[in-house]
Amino acid sequence: MMYISKWINLWVLLFSITVLSYSGHGGQSAIILLLTMLFISTTKNKESSEFALRKEEKLFVYLVLIFFGLQLFGVFYQPEGYEFESVRRQLRALDQPTRWLLLLPVFFLFRRYIINWKLVAIGLSIGTLVSVTIAHHQVYYLGIDRAFSVFGNPIPFGELMVVVDLILWMFMNHAWNKGDKYLSTFFLVASLAAFYGSLLSITRGAWLVYVFMILIFLVYVVKKSLFNYKYLFSNLVLIRLLFAVVIFFIVNQTEQFQKLKNKTVRVVDNLSQLEFEKSAEGRAEVFKVSYLIIKDHPFGVGTDNFKNVNKKYRERKGDDYRNHAHNEFINLMVENGIQGALVLILLLGVAFKVFWNNLNSSNDLARIYASCGILLIVSYVIFGQTQAIFSHHSTLIFFIFYLYFFFAQIQILNIKKIFYNA
Repeated sequence: MMYISKWINLWVLLFSITVLSYSGHGGQSAIILLLTMLFISTTKNKESSEFALRKEEKLFVYLVLIFFGLQLFGVFYQPEGYEFESVRRQLRALDQPTRWLLLLPVFFLFRRYIINWKLVAIGLSIGTLVSVTIAHHQVYYLGIDRAFSVFGNPIPFGELMVVVDLILWMFMNHAWNKGDKYLSTFFLVASLAAFYGSLLSITRGAWLVYVFMILIFLVYVVKKSLFNYKYLFSNLVLIRLLFAVVIFFIVNQTEQFQKLKNKTVRVVDNLSQLEFEKSAEGRAEVFKVSYLIIKDHPFGVGTDNFKNVNKKYRERKGDDYRNHAHNEFINLMVENGIQGALVLILLLGVAFKVFWNNLNSSNDLARIYASCGILLIVSYVIFGQTQAIFSHHSTLIFFIFYLYFFFAQIQILNIKKIFYNA
């Protein structure tokens, strides 16, 4: 029935807004979508598509289940001497990994119904504008050095602003190519706001993604067989780049940004003097300790158990214990073993292959989603080199939700061969 499709679209819109602008980070909307899928699975609906998973989809789902299973095992098993002190602590360790499992019904929902892409882009735009407004207030009215908006930590805020900026960039171009100038302008403003928000967070590691964004954009153009100067340097793209430069120049003049300059200069000086530990700001010791833990416990010390084990391995004692390894893949190897990291790599690899293959899809929207999926994965892989991104609820739920969304929507668009031009 039509009302079910509208209901699903509404909650996707609300999730896209609240994942960036509300402390619950879209969790409530995700639960509604989950319950909706459970309801639909008990009824017959003419609106739902034929639901037969392809091989690549089955492999993707199996890998998600295996990955969750490894993390679940790590919740209930830890090496002798590193056990959790209580059942409550075990259940708390289970909190983050369950997102992979609990959002699977939402994946199947997106596999049945086509979602209006405009609502996703509009939701992300509204969420960005609200979140960045809060961040601006924090820096220039409350005097906070690094904005964190509703995230409680500047690093997740900065990372999400970067990846949202890139995704909105793709939707901006899509709207422009469809002749919707007003909507494209709105996405342009939101994209610039996300870029501004990333500057307010002073999260340097996240900005490396912009280099890869240029490469992805070039690949997208080549795959569309539209590699020409008119498309590559359209008025919209030039305006976007120009405003980005202006925003960076203005922020660069502020007192807040001078702290970033000073910090960067110190890092460069340390590198020039081959003082790598100082330039890594404590991460060198964390990586060294992580290596020792992995060497002694190659199958992992337990999900969310890094801090407990790190206390006993650190050479420098004190209260400054790290909660994670500041690298997603190293952290995963410490907690869930080498097998955990390998399964995650396979999972991301399968998704990346599907996105890559659909860059030349005959469906415009499938191509956009494929580009967004690649940007999402590449961004998180880069973020993961300096941060355990799945240790934060906000970045974790954002990644899982949109990974499932882009993957599932591409499948239904191609299967139904719908040239969705709304």
